[in-house]
Amino acid sequence: MKTLFSIILPVICLIITGCTEDYQIIDHREVRVVVDSYVQPSPIEDLDVLVVLDTSGSMTDNYEDVASGMDLLRLDIESLTLDYQFGYITMDPTELGYVGPYDSSSTVIDMLMAPSLLPMTMLEEGFSATYAFLNSEDGLNFKRPEADFLLFLISDEDEQSSLSADIFHDWLDQEFQDVQHDVVCVVNPDYGQDTSWGNEIGYKYIELANLYTKDIIDIEEEDWSIWLSDSSYLTERKDYIVLSENDPILDSMIVYVDQYWTREWYYIESTNTVQLDFLPDYGSVVEVGYNVYIE
Repeated sequence: MKTLFSIILPVICLIITGCTEDYQIIDHREVRVVVDSYVQPSPIEDLDVLVVLDTSGSMTDNYEDVASGMDLLRLDIESLTLDYQFGYITMDPTELGYVGPYDSSSTVIDMLMAPSLLPMTMLEEGFSATYAFLNSEDGLNFKRPEADFLLFLISDEDEQSSLSADIFHDWLDQEFQDVQHDVVCVVNPDYGQDTSWGNEIGYKYIELANLYTKDIIDIEEEDWSIWLSDSSYLTERKDYIVLSENDPILDSMIVYVDQYWTREWYYIESTNTVQLDFLPDYGSVVEVGYNVYIE
């Protein structure tokens, strides 16, 4: 889908400076055009949250973080809707363990106990387990056709099924084409990580997260659970955008909301953020165009 900036910026650039679509010359220095954007999420009415948890022996120390993180997430969800449910499954598609559903009537203790109620398994095939569950009797009962869907994949090793991240991503897109859906991966990152086995790094999960234009959450971080509620469309409406490029040329910056130019914003240098003076409506498209110098 073409955005407003993708149409008008090359035209403005060519008319005013005679430059190409990708770069121009300002103050005798070459610059390029950058456009950052986001779409304000639609309001949530119904939500299904599926937590696919690695229950191999090395993961038992993480159960408390998983449980507390999901209970924190539930508090955020309840500020948006009370029509939600959580389900937990193992990563073994040949012997699926399932507990749930948990909803607004479930107690804090119910939520905190959920991960430890799953059986211990050996296989760590998050993609295949998700597919097998959603096509099982329990999964068909859990998944509501009208509900938005949020998938958590949590493991201290890489995904080990035969499905690639691309294939799994395309299947999720097809499976949830009529609702909002998103994926959050809580795994071992590939940076600064000393592992005794190569498959401890969550390469396939990292690839999947990137397909959803986000990063993974590092399972080794002490406070990783507090980031769960900021990792999806579940967050409340945004009135800011963090720019993808540092050191923007401020005089070149222009902001559009739903294809209308606005001056109601300011730039925060310390966080490289454009802050709006108003809260865009659900479904609004926010676009920020600016130039950066080419080194």
